[in-house]
This record gives sequence, structure tokens and C-alpha cells, in this order.
Amino acid sequence: MHSHGYRNLSEGADQSTDFEGGCVRSCSEGAGHERTRPAGRQILSNLLGAVTIGVLLFGVTACKESAPDDLIIQEETTEALVFVKTRAEETLNRSRAEGNLYKLAPISPDGAVTPLTNFVGASVSDPCVSFDGKWILFSMSPSGTNERNIYEIDIHGQNMRQITFGGSDFDPLYLPDDGILFTSSRAGEMDEYNHSPAEHLYRCDADGSNMERLSFNQSDDFDPALLPNGQILYTRWEHFGTMNRFPLFFTNPDGTGTFHRFGPHHRNFFHAQPTPDGRIVAIESTRINEDAGPIAVLKPEQGPADPAHEHDLHWDVLTPDVNNSGAPWPYGAFKYPFPLGNNRFVVSYTLPSAEEDEVDYGLYTFTIDQEGEGTLEEPATFTPTDLTFLYNDPEMNEYDAQLIAPRTKPPVIERAVDETKDWGVFTAADVFNRSFNDGQEVPLKGTDGVPRVAVLAGRPTMRGEANDIGLTEFEKRSFLGYAPVQPDGSFSIKVPADTPISFATVDNRDRGFVVKRTWLYVRPGEVFDQCFGCHEDRMAGGPQVTNQSPMAATLPPTDLNLPVAERQIINFEKDIAPIVENKCVSCHVPTFVEREVPPPLDSDLAGGTVIDTIPPPANLDLRMDLEESEMGRMFPIAYISLAEGPTDENPERADVLTPAFPRRSVLVDAVLGLGSHAVTGPHPEGLNSLTAEEKELFNLWVLLGAQYR
Repeated sequence: MHSHGYRNLSEGADQSTDFEGGCVRSCSEGAGHERTRPAGRQILSNLLGAVTIGVLLFGVTACKESAPDDLIIQEETTEALVFVKTRAEETLNRSRAEGNLYKLAPISPDGAVTPLTNFVGASVSDPCVSFDGKWILFSMSPSGTNERNIYEIDIHGQNMRQITFGGSDFDPLYLPDDGILFTSSRAGEMDEYNHSPAEHLYRCDADGSNMERLSFNQSDDFDPALLPNGQILYTRWEHFGTMNRFPLFFTNPDGTGTFHRFGPHHRNFFHAQPTPDGRIVAIESTRINEDAGPIAVLKPEQGPADPAHEHDLHWDVLTPDVNNSGAPWPYGAFKYPFPLGNNRFVVSYTLPSAEEDEVDYGLYTFTIDQEGEGTLEEPATFTPTDLTFLYNDPEMNEYDAQLIAPRTKPPVIERAVDETKDWGVFTAADVFNRSFNDGQEVPLKGTDGVPRVAVLAGRPTMRGEANDIGLTEFEKRSFLGYAPVQPDGSFSIKVPADTPISFATVDNRDRGFVVKRTWLYVRPGEVFDQCFGCHEDRMAGGPQVTNQSPMAATLPPTDLNLPVAERQIINFEKDIAPIVENKCVSCHVPTFVEREVPPPLDSDLAGGTVIDTIPPPANLDLRMDLEESEMGRMFPIAYISLAEGPTDENPERADVLTPAFPRRSVLVDAVLGLGSHAVTGPHPEGLNSLTAEEKELFNLWVLLGAQYR
């Protein structure tokens, strides 16, 4: 967004937007905010398709008087909105731009806009209104500090108090038990993608005491919203190796019962809010670090869209002309939809812009019409009407509008955490209950042997720690052990509480082949038994339960509740490199051969010698000399050869690793004498043959993601 001198509307600056004439311009003289755009009426018409559109084009009376009457929607209302004005675009809690809280009352283009805070240089975000409609929580980083904490202020902009201290806190919510939920990076963990501070769910009492971490994902958890049943809906960033998506999770206010509830592999959903009819309105995106895009209505009654059998069955995109792939925005973009009641919503919207720094988000309202009963027999479809301009200051972005009004307090979900325990239990019903569309194998009961599962624990990268973990897309993790799979496909494991856990089914040679590519966790004393399969086909009406009475549920769980010091860490630097040096490098080195070159015919030039390089076996150079990888980091040549595979500089090098999937790994086949090496047997041979322990190290190293350290 262009940055100009800030002018407070309450001080008489007359600013609004004119969509006519193919451009957007300020009604104030000299505002300097002119950009060539497609005509606004045509843009909005394209956005909403063939529906009837009422578009209010002007924000204040001086400009509104020149607008045609049929383009102005007049609305009688006494409710108010609180929203954020900020100087820069805010994306996924990454902005530190200056901003303040404002109130619009009533919710009308003629409503008065007044500041609730008047901080200079502070960054303000994430307002949340109390159940009685009298107080507002928000996140703020005061000027001159790196800290960001949760504050509360009344709806008149008075009686402000600070609730949390000493962290980087966002996204506050009032809880039905009078506590406060928020997100924070105060644990000091870094996300799995770009090693930025990772936020997790926390709660505290109303005065900030009894602070407790609730979520234990390895990347961000953010944008929580309170559901009518008292649960928490939030967006989770899942970056488990090659997995990179933002689905919606549900959890209880104490962090128990955390589970994926909506989101396919090919769509992300941001700023999700429950609607009065029990559905969810959100922003659809295909980007990783972009939370703007079209508005979507999600239909959980048709299943969690994982897998998504039909796009329109699981969610309707209300503004299909708005791209979900990031800037440029030829039809503008939306953020922060919020229900106002009676199928009416407020949303932040920017008119078309070429680049991110040209966006100018203002506030709009729209309504949603429904056709169909919303049952399995008659699915609902949704269309928008009346996208109506509400307010815009062209010098600022307006975000995250929330309704200032009393609302029903959801029921309190009783706390189920047992602080006397340091463990929890997972029970999975059927590892053979799998869908066919996530790119992994589908073992067949009675045909494919799945004797046990390998259980893994995450090892977060901490703030200040070097991130030269390795060359694969996987982060650090440790091995807890194996647990038996019962004949009916069920298993049960006792694992450390408040610890990210994953597991993989293994074959009768302990090669992992179906990996749980999401981090699970249990709170202290929690027994989680809602895993009915491994990526099972979860259609409308609930998951497909293929094993009503799992054998594992009747047996004591396999005890893998290991303290950190006893969890097995397997990496190249410590475990694999010594084996390679002792048993592999003697063969897997290039050979340099010197040969004489005769002088050219009919030339006075003399002959000479050249050195020819004969590539190593399988073109795998396993020397320990340091070399710069394609990522620009220094690693031993051996690790680069194994981890990077073919590159532009070395296209002939073998692709041998396949991290996290030992049953697909050529390297594991070679050391075990399986697959393509079944005829020749295990490699290497003779005096350099690997021991059973060394073979297991290679197998587990690949399963854990083949990290360098």
C-alpha cells in the first residue's frame, strides 16, 4: 500500500473512493492516491456473477451526494464495529506496522469513525469483543519494544490494562470459563518451513495468571475462533517434510481432542469464522504465506474435505473471479470475513491491484443466500448478494472488523487434563482403513503384512539455533520405538504428553511405507481414540469406521513414554558418516586416470597429459571432504551425494534416498538386499558387509527424514 501522511477522519478529512471512470481516487483534494483500475461496477459485477448487486460507492456525505441513488444502500442499524487501521498489509501475524483500533457506529457508510486507541508508533491487531459487548481484547507491540502482548480496553477506548507480559502474543479470544485464549511464539520454537518464530495456542486466566501452552505443532497455529459448542476452531500450518498446507483443526479449550476437521491437500483456508447456521466462512488460498483471496463457505456437514471428492460438495467459493494464488489481484482480494447475523457479513476487501504494495483494504458488507436444505440428500449451495462499500481510508488498510454487541456465551467444556501424569495414549482402530488419493500405499488386510508401527517424536528447532539441519525437507525428529499392530489393524501407544508425535506403518522388514504426515499430540492423561484409520475416507456423516471394537483398546498400550534423553536421534553426522567412512568410501570415490595426448597433426605444438575422471559406482561420491551444496551450505560430499540426488551440475548422480519412505528408498533396498538389489543381495559385501545394527541405522535414518545433524 502507498504510504502517505496520516489524516484522521474524525478531524474532518473527507476521504472516500469513487469507482467510476476506470480508476480509484480520493474525494479529498491532493490525496495522491490515484491508480488505474478496471471500472469498479464491472469488477464487482464480475465478482458476484449474475446476482443482484447493491454497491455503495461513496463513504462520506460530501461525495455521496453526487452518486446515483440506485447505487446507494441505506441501512438502519445501531450496532457498531471495532476494526484495525494499519499502514501496511498484515499477513499471518508477520506485520509490525503502525496501527490503532477504531470504532464505526452505527454500521453504516454514514456511521461515525472514532479512534479507540491513539498510540504513536504502536502495532495493533486482532480485536475480540467480550460476550457482554463491553470490552475488547487486542494484541499490541508498543513503540520502541520488540515485545507484543495482549491488552484489554472498554468499547469507549478507556480503562486499558495489559494482560500478558514478556512474549510475542496474538489472536486473543474470550473463553466461556472467563479465561483468555491467545497464540504466542514465547516457547522460542521456529517453524519447519522458513525458521520464523512459530506460534502456538495458549490460555491464561483473565488477569494473565496460570498461563498454559495448549498446542504442540511444529509450525504455526493461528486465527482461533470460538465455536457455538465451546470448542476452538483454528488454522494450522502443517509442514511435515513435503507436506505444506493450512487445514482447519478443532480443539477443546484445554488442548485435548485436537484433530483435523476440514481441508484438502490442495487448498488452504484462512481467517475461518463459524456462521450462525453452523457452517464456516473463510478465505480460500493456494499459497503458503498469503492469507488473502476469495470468500468461501465451508460445508462440514458434507464431510471434512479430506479427501475432497467434489469441490462444490464440500465448499462454495462465493467470489470465483478472485484468484486464490496471490498477487497480482485483477479482481481484488478479501480478508477477515466476520458474521454480523442474519446471513450478513463484514469483510476487508481491496480493489484490483498489480502488486502487494498497491493494495488498499477497506470494509465492505455482503449477504449470503442459500438454496437447498443442507442435508446429505439435498446439499446446500450459497451465493452472495449486496457487496456494499462501508468504509475506507485510502491512506490506511482496514482489517479484522468485529461486531460490538452482546452474544451468547457457549457452554464450558470441562477440563480433562490430568497434571499428575506426563503421558497420554493414542489408540488407532485400523491401519488398513485408507483412502487411495494421498500418494501413499494402501496395505490390504490379509495380504500385506503390517506387523508394527514406528513411533517418532518431533525435535523443534529453537530460536538462535543454526538451521543447517540437512538437505532434505524434513526437520529434526527422534525415534521412540515400535508398537505392535494387532491382527485387526489396531494399535495403542503410551507416549510423552505435550510432545509432537507421528508414526509410520512398517512392513516385515521394518521399512516404513505409510507415514502419518501430521503432528499429533496428547495432553497429560488424555486418551485419544478418534483415529479410525490412516487417512481414511472421511465422508459426510462422520468417518468410515471399519473396526468398531479394536483389539488394541482391550490391551495395555505399548509404553513409549521415554524421557528426552532416552529418545534415539539418528543423523548422518553422528551415525551414518562413520559407517560410510569405514565400509563404503573405499569403493565410492571417483578415479582419476592420467593419459598421454599426442601432439596435433601438422602442428608445432607439443603433446601432453590429461586427467580423466571415472565416476564412482552408482555415481555416488562418498568422500567426507566438505563441499558447497546447491542450497549454499557446506556439507560432506557423501551427504550431498545421498541427499541431493541428481542436480544440474551432476544430472547422472543417482536418486537414492526418498526421505521418510524407506520402502521406496534405493539406498535401503541396497543395504538390505531388497527390491532392485534382491538378486545381488545386501550391499556392500565381503569384509565391508554391514551388521544388522548398521542396516537398521540406515533404515531408521531414512525414516526419520535423513537429516545431517
